[in-house]
Amino acid sequence: MNRNQFILYARGIKIRAKKPKIKAEDCVKRYQDLLEIARLVSWCMNRDHLIKTCLDHISQRLGKRARYVLMEGDELKLHCWVGRYECPIEQVPVHKESIVWRIVEKGIPLNLTDPKQIEGYRHTLANGIKIKAIIPLLYVDQLTQEEKRVGALIVDSGKKGVPISNEDFEYLKVIGELIGAAVGKAELSEQLAECYRRKEAMVKQTADAFRNRITIIGTISRRIARLAKDPALARDAEILYQEIQSLEPHLERLEKDIEI
Repeated sequence: MNRNQFILYARGIKIRAKKPKIKAEDCVKRYQDLLEIARLVSWCMNRDHLIKTCLDHISQRLGKRARYVLMEGDELKLHCWVGRYECPIEQVPVHKESIVWRIVEKGIPLNLTDPKQIEGYRHTLANGIKIKAIIPLLYVDQLTQEEKRVGALIVDSGKKGVPISNEDFEYLKVIGELIGAAVGKAELSEQLAECYRRKEAMVKQTADAFRNRITIIGTISRRIARLAKDPALARDAEILYQEIQSLEPHLERLEKDIEI
């Protein structure tokens, strides 16, 4: 091998070294991560537990910090994170002029491979954390079929500060879709629970109002039966009182069914 061939060979090695490949073992672990998260989405009703599990997987697989911001009214606030931060971050509203807000509004994931991509945007955290990827979280409302944007998954720079590869970015996008599905499921469950609570309160109010009225009717019919001089009228009043009394067990059974 001559000198020029050696140089070309050496350069080739260097070029290939810049493009790290995901090991087969890592691929299997990521596949297992996604299966575990998908199983959690299918049965777990605790949204925060599921999201914390997702962030833990990201931290373990990519060696980076990860955060989850949730829409609260017209603000985005941090609700969960993994990794150490030097500045306070809990419940800190995301700056309206930050790139995170921009991505949530557009609804398109962004892999920040060039520092120039964040030029002109404001930092939310005091020490200007180096964001590497932003995955907007959304789901389709099962009742209205409307797409709802609920927050974002944010992945920060790791110890080495290296960008996120295309393979890692695809992994993050799938996790983002699973988190979005979990959030949608949790919100749908909350809507159904609230609907049930409203109906329960309405039925209880109706039962109370009905009981009050039949009590009054029963009291009056009992008095008529006692004071009536006409035997037929007294007999009819007694029958009415007995019919009123027979309604009470039905009301009690209705209230027990509601409590169940």
